[in-house]
Amino acid sequence: MADSQRTLQPDSSTHLRLGLTLALAAAFLFSTKPIIIKWLYELGMSPLPLMWLRMLMAMPVYIVVGYFAWQRLPVKPDIRQISAAAGIGLMGYYLASLLDLQGLQYVSAQLERLMLYAYPTMVIVLGALFFGQRLGRQQVSAMVLTYAGLLLVYGQDLSLGDAQDTRLGTLLILASALSFSLYILFSKKAIGQMGSLLFTSIAMGAAGVATCIHYAVLHGVELPPMDNQRWAGTVLLAIFATVVPSFLVSEAIKRIGPARAAVSGTIGPVMTTLMAVVLLGEPFGWMTAAGMVLVLTGVSRLQKQ
Repeated sequence: MADSQRTLQPDSSTHLRLGLTLALAAAFLFSTKPIIIKWLYELGMSPLPLMWLRMLMAMPVYIVVGYFAWQRLPVKPDIRQISAAAGIGLMGYYLASLLDLQGLQYVSAQLERLMLYAYPTMVIVLGALFFGQRLGRQQVSAMVLTYAGLLLVYGQDLSLGDAQDTRLGTLLILASALSFSLYILFSKKAIGQMGSLLFTSIAMGAAGVATCIHYAVLHGVELPPMDNQRWAGTVLLAIFATVVPSFLVSEAIKRIGPARAAVSGTIGPVMTTLMAVVLLGEPFGWMTAAGMVLVLTGVSRLQKQ
C-alpha cells in the first residue's frame, strides 16, 4: 500500500501543478482584456460592435475544436447535456461579457479587474445558498477584507470621475461577476460529462450566436468603422484574451475544481493594474494600493479552505 501511495503521489502533484499553471496562465491573459478594451474605446469603438467582432473571430476556432472534440468522445452527450452547456455559456460568456463591456465604459480598468477577481467570494456564497456548501468564519472574514478593498478602489474612482457613471459601471461589473460566478459553479458538472474542450466550444458557440443575433437586431450585418489599429486590437482581444484563456480555464476547472481555479488568479489584478498605469495612464494612489492588498489578501485566504 505504501509503495502504491508513493507511486500515485507524484502523479497527483503533477496534475495539481499543471492545473494551477493553466489557471494562472488564463488569469494573465484575461488580465489583458480590460486594457485592450479601454484602448479600443479610446479609438472610438463601442461595446456591442466590439463584442460582435470578437465573437465572429473566435467562433471558427471553437467550431473546429468542438468538431474534433466531439469526434474523439466514445459516448456522445445527449441533447439535454448540450442544451445545459449552451445555457451555461449564455450566462457566463454572453451575459457576463456584455455587462463587463458596458461597465468598462464608466470605471477604470483597475476597478473592473479587482471586482471581477472578487468573484470567488460570490462562488462561495452561492455554493452555500444553493449547493449546501459550508460557510465558515474564515471565509466570512476573507469576504469582509475583499469587499473593504473594493470599497477603497471604488472610492478612488468615485473621487476622480463622474459619480453617477461610476455607480452605474460598478453595478454592471458586479452583475458581470455574479453571472460568471454562476458559470463557474454550473460548469464543473458539464465539463465532467463532455470534457473541457467540447464544453468550452459549445458554451462559447452559444454565446457567439446570441451576440450575433443581438447585433443583427440593432445594427443588421453592417461592419462598424474599422482601421488597422482597430482590427489589430480586436484580433488580440478575440484570440489572446478570449479563445486561449477560455480553454485554459475550463481545463483548469477540470483538473483542480472550480474553487481552486477561482482563487488562482491573483496575478490578474496585479498585471491589469500595472498595465493600466503604464499603458493607459490611469492614476495609482494609496486607495488603489490599499484596496488591491485587501482584495488579494481576502481572496487568497479563501484558497486555504
